[in-house]
Amino acid sequence: MDNVTQSSPPRRPVATPSAPTPGTSPPPDPSPRTGRRNHGLKENSLGVPSIFFYIIAAASPLTVVVALYPIIIGAGNGVGMPGAFVIAAVVLMIFAVGYVAMSRHVTNAGAFYAYVTLGLGRIPGLGSAFLAIFAYNAIQAGLYGGFGYYASELINPRIGLEIPWWVYAFGALVLCLGLGLQGVHSGAKVLGVFMTLEVTMITVLSAFSLVGDAEPVSDFSLEPFAPSVVLSGALGVALMFAHASFIGFEGSAIYGEEARDPVRTIPRATYLSIAFMGVLYAVSGWLIVNALGIDRVVGIAAETGGNFIFAASDTIIGHNISLVFQVLIVTATFAAIVTFHNNVSRYLFSLGRQGLVWKPLGWTLPGRRTPWVAAIVQSVTVGIVIALFAVFGQDPFATLFTWATGIGTIGVILSQLIAGIAIFVFFRRSGVDTRLWNTVVAPILAIVGLGAFFVLTLDSLDILLGVHGAMAVLMVSLVFLALLAGVVYGVYLKLASPAKYALVGQALNERESAETG
Repeated sequence: MDNVTQSSPPRRPVATPSAPTPGTSPPPDPSPRTGRRNHGLKENSLGVPSIFFYIIAAASPLTVVVALYPIIIGAGNGVGMPGAFVIAAVVLMIFAVGYVAMSRHVTNAGAFYAYVTLGLGRIPGLGSAFLAIFAYNAIQAGLYGGFGYYASELINPRIGLEIPWWVYAFGALVLCLGLGLQGVHSGAKVLGVFMTLEVTMITVLSAFSLVGDAEPVSDFSLEPFAPSVVLSGALGVALMFAHASFIGFEGSAIYGEEARDPVRTIPRATYLSIAFMGVLYAVSGWLIVNALGIDRVVGIAAETGGNFIFAASDTIIGHNISLVFQVLIVTATFAAIVTFHNNVSRYLFSLGRQGLVWKPLGWTLPGRRTPWVAAIVQSVTVGIVIALFAVFGQDPFATLFTWATGIGTIGVILSQLIAGIAIFVFFRRSGVDTRLWNTVVAPILAIVGLGAFFVLTLDSLDILLGVHGAMAVLMVSLVFLALLAGVVYGVYLKLASPAKYALVGQALNERESAETG
């Protein structure tokens, strides 16, 4: 296997400016036209709070509470729903140990691509890059379907017009692109506001669960955390959706080049986000389950379906508070869209910067230092998907949201599993970190845990995607085809374009490359 095992790029020789040394950035495009060169991403622009906002916005806690709580309760492990989030948080926190340990040696907008390239080699690295780009694109496309659905359901009855869902979706796409071109700092401010609002409402609902009239707090029970209850029912479904609720935390490494002191910022933001989401989901879930009644909540979830939280909020709080939740689910979905847009743009930028795909993808604006070409390409790609579903008259929630986010979830879990293997191999080969827990025990436990999640996910395709039989197989095959496409492209480069193939794995630590340039 052809591997790239350096932990940090070597110093660049002074006498050879025409040939970049492995591990350093290729020289910027000398084109004098404004914007048509790689000015690099804007360094030192994101602190722990900003990265934390991006991570939480991608996970979209309110979407989890609104869309996933009823599924886990009704079709998963029932009242053991809060315990499923605890299991998912523990596994992902263990995965994060090796993930952030490796972030000390890799500072690159490609994240999974860079990690897998260093650990498993160039060809698997390209496979993981294609897989991650496909998965994040799929999730974002699905979120546009959800946004269009929720926005039309909220606005159309109040203005007396039947505006198609795709009009709202394209409006969000234009706004998202504008924020992406403005830069991650501007986006972080917007996401901070949206995230604060949605978390506040979840907190309010949780607080009223303690003082509401539906169920006295004296009757509250810890039964939802009992092992016999958590491990009962369709545990695979529960763990699959619980894991999906954390998707986005792995994006912390994507912002390494733009972070202030990434060696400290990335680990702190990663651990903080997983812990925050784990506590938020488990505690709010426990309170809501108890407030509605442990013996009644499963029936309520089955009866109300996607309107579970709207009905629960009116029961627990009253005063038609569900309207506030309807408004905030729209903003929460948009916040997640912005985050996944940034994730995909930076993956494309990372590949374009190295000349591995279309070079303009590596161009950044001279002032904003944002990957403007990658942002536009990503938006156009998702726009085509939205248009196709609109033209064929597909339901934005039952098809676009469900199918696309389901496929994307499978892709992210597989990406995490491959990255976990790569992290373990990297530390075994490089020897740059000999801490037993961080580089051996935790990575092995993470591989086992993520492997179990992946198997459980594949075993629950009918629930995750809402389709059965051959259609489910066809849809999930897209995930493996994306991975295979990257691998095949890597083999092609190795055989047909050795010079370009040699670029794979270069510039895996962009900040050090810039400093030594």
